[in-house]
Amino acid sequence: MSAPTRVAPALVGSRIAVVEVARPVRPEPVDADALLHALTGSGSEVVRIVSLRDDQAIPAGTKRTAHRIATGQVDAVLFPAAEGVPGLLAIFERLGMLDAVRARARASRLLLATADPTATAQLAELGLAASTACGPTAEDLARTVIDHFARAGRERRTDVGDVAVRSGGILIDGVFVPLSRGAVSVMEALFVADGRVLSRTEIGQVLPGGRRSPRAVEVAVARLREALGDVDLVQTVVKRGYRLAVLDD
Repeated sequence: MSAPTRVAPALVGSRIAVVEVARPVRPEPVDADALLHALTGSGSEVVRIVSLRDDQAIPAGTKRTAHRIATGQVDAVLFPAAEGVPGLLAIFERLGMLDAVRARARASRLLLATADPTATAQLAELGLAASTACGPTAEDLARTVIDHFARAGRERRTDVGDVAVRSGGILIDGVFVPLSRGAVSVMEALFVADGRVLSRTEIGQVLPGGRRSPRAVEVAVARLREALGDVDLVQTVVKRGYRLAVLDD
């Protein structure tokens, strides 16, 4: 198994996207630098994505970040200002990714967090539940994220312990195991399936590049198992596919 982090910071292995407004009509209430410092200090990688107007072309970098959010490579999206909500949701719609974002949020694999109730209400109108920070500062918004990931119930109970998925790897009973992008893609799909068997075709659709062959899926699963070592977390179901070794309730 890859070398685990024994004492894991609160956000270890996570990637968080902070939504910025290109030309805010009023000063943003949250200090962006303070927010960045608070998140990186807790172990997270932070990326920025700029909310756009409908008439603006979507830059390549924005497309990459939106794709990361929709496909499991980002763990949380933060909205310091309500102005950023419509533009980002429009980006997802234009790229055909809004349903994938909804699915990740429903499966507790994507946190949406805001600095004010107005932004939370805007997200709710499109079926996206969000957490509202307990106060208006960068520290309040960062605390909302940290508390979310520290809260019990975000894991799957499995044969090897409580498992949580992050964009950079997995946590097993609080111990972080770094994984490659392909391995995380497999784990994300199995985690969301919550014990349901996934076919090789289903897993192939979530691997980097999408629509990968059954052979590519077998290689990806083998590499995941190699990274996990003697942790028997992924089970083969003969002639059907793979499942996460979740415990029956």
